Amino acid sequence: MSLSDLKKSKDGNNRKRKFTVDEFISDAENYAKGAPEIVSSEVNNQLNLTEAVVAAQQYVAKKKAEKAKKASKPFRHATFTLSEDAIKQLQELSIDTKLAKSHILRILIDELCNKDQQEKIHKLLGSKID
Repeated sequence: MSLSDLKKSKDGNNRKRKFTVDEFISDAENYAKGAPEIVSSEVNNQLNLTEAVVAAQQYVAKKKAEKAKKASKPFRHATFTLSEDAIKQLQELSIDTKLAKSHILRILIDELCNKDQQEKIHKLLGSKID
């Protein structure tokens, strides 16, 4: 039984099939086989085992594809604290070059990381920026 079977409906009493206790008991074998005739009138709408397995495999494949798509993103969101002057300078660079601010920062980081170790240290320590 699924949760949707428990859901109340406006015409719930009108759609219920009337049956006797004896009919219910005799339908127990059909219920055990997965094909009740009295208890569930929605059997035709339910998936058989093969269809359920296929649906589950499709669901798993979809989730794996979504996960792979998320993992393939080349960038990740980051938060930085910058001074007002640095923000203005970055904004001006962005307008002048027509590049996104994050792209400019990636270029600058790449340039800094590709220099010789001594030059990097000199540039970082010699900076007057707070």
